[in-house]
Amino acid sequence: MKTISEEIFESFLNINNLEFEKINEDSSPRPDYLVKKGDLKLAFEVKELSEDDNFKTELSSRIIGNHIRKKIHGAKKQIQFAAKQGIPSILLIYNNIDPSHLFGTETMDFITAMYGEYTVRLNNSTSKIIDSYHGQNQLLSEAKNTSYSAVGKLFPYLGQMKVTLFENIFSKVKIQYEKLPSCFDFINIKIDSV
Repeated sequence: MKTISEEIFESFLNINNLEFEKINEDSSPRPDYLVKKGDLKLAFEVKELSEDDNFKTELSSRIIGNHIRKKIHGAKKQIQFAAKQGIPSILLIYNNIDPSHLFGTETMDFITAMYGEYTVRLNNSTSKIIDSYHGQNQLLSEAKNTSYSAVGKLFPYLGQMKVTLFENIFSKVKIQYEKLPSCFDFINIKIDSV
């Protein structure tokens, strides 16, 4: 039985005339889909945010990046399976708890989960910012989660579904962004060394 997020992703792929196959589950964890466009192949593991006791329509609270961190942890083996075969591997997240698709899946949630909490250093005497960087709780690094080529979100925008991919600069298997179909948006990341 398919999840809501899988049905929506398949609809997105069909509308955009992309060839895909559902990957059969086996004894070892595998991603959900193999998507092809010409000689470009991409593996997708599709996850959804489906419940959170902290979400209320009038006032909600969350720790920035926590929802994405949990999904990154939960998809690790599926992503590794495709990456070991040299196929760029993407975790795609659909927000099924918030009708506005913001709670836990805003751009800052992705960047914070992937590269760490945004941190500023202040001058004690002037209170001016002297440095800024991504700090604690970084899930992607040169030595950690290098199988992820990108983490992305599937969401509605102006009446149609969109996919935005956030690049993993530490990935062992890179996405050929110049070959990516135009229905995929992507955000290239640049991290300055501290």
